[in-house]
Amino acid sequence: MAGLMVALLLTVSGAYGFHGDEMYYVMAGLHPAFGYVDQPPLTPLLSAASVGVLGVSPTAIRVLPAVEMGLVVVLVGLIARDFGGSRRAQLLAAVTAAVSGYLGAGHLDTTTEFDLLAWALILWLVVRLLAGADPRLWLAVGVTAGIGLENKDTLLFLGAGLAIGLVLARRWDVVRSGWAWAAIGIALLLWVPNLVWQAANGWPQLTMASRIAGYATDNRAQILPLLWLFAGPVLFPVAVAGIAWILRARNAAPWRAVGLAGPAAFGLVVVTGGKPYYAIGSLAVFMAAGSIVVDRWLARGHAILKGVGFAVAVVVSGALVAFLTLPILPVTTFAASSLPATVPDAANEVGWPAFVATVEGVVAALPADERDRAVILTNDYSEASPLILLGSGLPPVYSGHNAYWAWGPPPADRTVVVHVGDWRPTDWSRFFVGCHDAARIDNGLGIPNGEQGKAVSVCTGLRASWRTMWPALRTIS
Repeated sequence: MAGLMVALLLTVSGAYGFHGDEMYYVMAGLHPAFGYVDQPPLTPLLSAASVGVLGVSPTAIRVLPAVEMGLVVVLVGLIARDFGGSRRAQLLAAVTAAVSGYLGAGHLDTTTEFDLLAWALILWLVVRLLAGADPRLWLAVGVTAGIGLENKDTLLFLGAGLAIGLVLARRWDVVRSGWAWAAIGIALLLWVPNLVWQAANGWPQLTMASRIAGYATDNRAQILPLLWLFAGPVLFPVAVAGIAWILRARNAAPWRAVGLAGPAAFGLVVVTGGKPYYAIGSLAVFMAAGSIVVDRWLARGHAILKGVGFAVAVVVSGALVAFLTLPILPVTTFAASSLPATVPDAANEVGWPAFVATVEGVVAALPADERDRAVILTNDYSEASPLILLGSGLPPVYSGHNAYWAWGPPPADRTVVVHVGDWRPTDWSRFFVGCHDAARIDNGLGIPNGEQGKAVSVCTGLRASWRTMWPALRTIS
């Protein structure tokens, strides 16, 4: 099942194009650091390494995410095994995971995929430990958590959820275990480089968290729909049955703590106003537990009829997930549908060659003396990154958005500005004497994505030096 899932993901990986976030991670990784404004360093470094080894292409950058989600499928099957599930239950668990939101997650290269893998691996290790495995296995939990924290801080929700679950389940043997405390120490030690970077740079990720919390109402409203979609539009009853089994069944008593950890982690996400997917990794346990319930349901008679019903649910659920998250439609068909407005991630994979060509055309139209003094300034990282990765013959590219701002202002002698995207801050007259629109971005398909219709402007006459203006051009979002 993992192999089939990875094969499908790699087959469609280059159908449309890069996502803006993916190109940003590559650019961040090409500026190695122990942290960035909006994330720890692991995913950017891996993204840059993927492009360095395999070349600049969507498929190259999406190999790792696909493999990571394939590993999650294997881990869900292993969790089912360690819950006492039969080989059929393990297969049911793998099938459920392979056609769930993990399939959609494996298409794009973001911080989410490694985070989901870290959640699944930690949960599998904890399931084994709670059933009496060698307590030295806690050291592997610590290493996994420490590496995971160098990718995404959302693992803190899992740690807090497990702590709550262990207390509520009265697993004092774990609370008193020196090995468990050693795991915490290892995780913190491995996280230290990023913490030091954050402290040295004014804790910008706290600023990011506060901006995200500003959308708390919307974030909370999306949690239940996301849970439904991620668990499988038709297969979600498997995860629901898994929650019931692990929280109520007598033979699930050893693992009650991990059953409580998931709801606790989601509760913390709701309280803090975090993004709805921050604790979605806990579903791995419930998919595995639910497969045991399904296996026993099949064993109670009418197995062929029930098996056909389950197979139909698998096909329908997987098809819906693929339709909503993967570029399986011809791009012209996609453009003519309602999907671009419904699935913005897919829409934002379309149009980058036209975007780059438009900016190249504006630069080429500049008089020679202005072109020699030109610099490109973009509204956000999604506009800067493709110009650097995919552009040809362009002036230096800069942006005040997130990590780009930290990479410094343009050289003092670059006084002709080709500005791309919306103005942020909105009042350009604070920075330039005059600006005029030279072109508009058009992906040629009418797809309403993040760049469609945005202006490419030419500005002259700096109001002050770049170093003086640079602090006012910073944006964290």
